[in-house]
Amino acid sequence: QPEARCDETFAQVREQLRSFQGVEPASQPAGFVGQLRDYQRDGMGWMEFLRRFSFGGCLADDMGVGKTPQVLALLETRRELRAAGEPLGPSLVVVPKSLVFNWKQEAARFTPELRVLDYTGMARNGTDFSAHDVIVTTYGTLRRDALRLKDVAFDYIVLDEAQAVKNAGT
Repeated sequence: QPEARCDETFAQVREQLRSFQGVEPASQPAGFVGQLRDYQRDGMGWMEFLRRFSFGGCLADDMGVGKTPQVLALLETRRELRAAGEPLGPSLVVVPKSLVFNWKQEAARFTPELRVLDYTGMARNGTDFSAHDVIVTTYGTLRRDALRLKDVAFDYIVLDEAQAVKNAGT
C-alpha cells in the first residue's frame, strides 16, 4: 500500500512539473502590515514554488532590499493556514546572535499576529513549541540543543546569514 501511494504522489508531481508554466508572484497575506514590492511578491512566489515541489532553496536578494519582511510574509501565510486548521508545525529561524532582536522587532512590525518565541539564553528549557508560529534561535543554540530540536517537525527552517553553514567545518 505505501508503495502505491508513493507511485501516485510521484505521478502527480511529474504531471505538475510537466504542466508547469513558471513562477507566479504570490499574494500578500492579509495579516502582513505594509506593502510588499513586486520583486518581494516574486520572491514569495519562488518560495511557494520550492515548497510545492519539496525543494530546498535560497533567497539571495541583495543586501538591504527586504528579505526579512519577505520571509515574514511567507511565515504569515503559513500562520494563516495553521489558524484555518492545517496541521502545520512552527517554523524555525536561525540567526547570528546579533540579529535576534532585529527579527523579533521586524516580526512585531510586519506580522503582529505571528506568535514568536525567542529560543535563546538560559530560560529555554521546557518550552512548548506548538504554542508558537516562529521559533527564533541562534546558530550556537542550535548546535547546543540539536538533540532536542531534531525531533521537532518544523514547517520551514530559515537560515539567515547562511554562510554560517557553508561547509561541514562550520
